[in-house]
Amino acid sequence: MTDILAAANGHHAYPQHLQISDNELWLLSYYRESELAGALLMGRLARETDDDDLRVRLTEHCAEEARHAWAWTETILRVGGTPRRVSETYQSRYHAAVGNPSNLLEVLALTQIFERRVVRHFKAHLSWPGTHPEVARTLQQLIDEEVGHIRWVKDRLDAHAAIHGESVVKEMLDRFRRIDEQVYNDLSHFASCFEQIAGPKKSAPGSIEHRLRRVAADSLGREPSEVMLDASLAEVGVDSLDLVVFMMAVEDEFQVEFTREDQKSMRTLRHIVERLRHERFDSRLAG
Repeated sequence: MTDILAAANGHHAYPQHLQISDNELWLLSYYRESELAGALLMGRLARETDDDDLRVRLTEHCAEEARHAWAWTETILRVGGTPRRVSETYQSRYHAAVGNPSNLLEVLALTQIFERRVVRHFKAHLSWPGTHPEVARTLQQLIDEEVGHIRWVKDRLDAHAAIHGESVVKEMLDRFRRIDEQVYNDLSHFASCFEQIAGPKKSAPGSIEHRLRRVAADSLGREPSEVMLDASLAEVGVDSLDLVVFMMAVEDEFQVEFTREDQKSMRTLRHIVERLRHERFDSRLAG
């Protein structure tokens, strides 16, 4: 993979030396990973909704989040870096606090509060001393494009309030606003050492089964006791949109890296447990 990226850098004449701090590279990688997570979430919601108009809006939102992830990828390359592999996202911190959105109002409220936070933070980043011109250009581009997200979600929230009452919408927005403030404030403490948040996490203690159940539960918004090891990944709730994110979470938890052949053979959580116990990973797990 490194060789491929190096070749890409040479082909596109990207700088060969990092022109931003290592800390900012971790931050930009975090932006990129959060955009990818947003695209996956919007894609899943677009598939599940019965609302025809919302299906269109969410699909468009999914596509734009993916474009934003690519915009950050290109920006990182243009400043002489390559995207770091990030172990969490802003959305995963939301998820830890509230789980998966369970109804239309939660989807709309979460999206509205999150997108407003993105715009505020990107505007703040623009004002930081020494912001690289390429980074500033991408920040401004994404600020301009996020406005469209905020507008359509606000229209849907107003329509919901007209039917169900303004107090219902306000209560939900206030709930997510409090969560957002907590998440953002927690992250702000690591502004100068972002690798501590975005970098690889140390493995937690416990059996392989217990840890795998916890990773699956965190990824799917369930209780660990509800995750059956012998159920297929589809039965557990891991669909094609979730699989990449789920397998990355497993790899980060156990500090391993699965090949495509490994992943094809793992159809249940039990198969993943067996693969983790395979002698290939013994030394890594022991560490």
